[in-house]
Amino acid sequence: MAKETSITPGEAQPRKRPVLVWIIFLFYLVSSIWVIVAMFFVAAGGVDMAPEQQAYLAKFTVMDRVIGYANAGITLVGVTLLFSLHRQAVNVLGLAFALNLFSTAVVWIKTDPAAVTSPTGLAAQALGLGTFGLVVFYSWRLLKRGTLA
Repeated sequence: MAKETSITPGEAQPRKRPVLVWIIFLFYLVSSIWVIVAMFFVAAGGVDMAPEQQAYLAKFTVMDRVIGYANAGITLVGVTLLFSLHRQAVNVLGLAFALNLFSTAVVWIKTDPAAVTSPTGLAAQALGLGTFGLVVFYSWRLLKRGTLA
């Protein structure tokens, strides 16, 4: 026997979470946690690296690492808000995206990532930034459609 649901006049219909929101949430949940764990292991010396990579990473200050952890954390908060269909997701994801762009620019100004990163790695970085920008745009569109409340 099917359960009937009735919505009284003036009552909001339950919002349905789009499949793309699930995909975004799961992808950024896994990748943000992965980044946090990887940064911890690299900082703790638990990863074997070539001397060039070690010299490159030595250029980063504690503040650079804090910004990296903060960016991963803010991204986690943003995608969790998006998953919960909260309108604040747009602002938090926009902040995370802006921080990501800022920290990437600082890294490129301060160091030469092309010296220790393969062209494939650089292309992956550009693809990641572009994808994150699309996520922010998508969350904004969900807000405009009324999916986020």
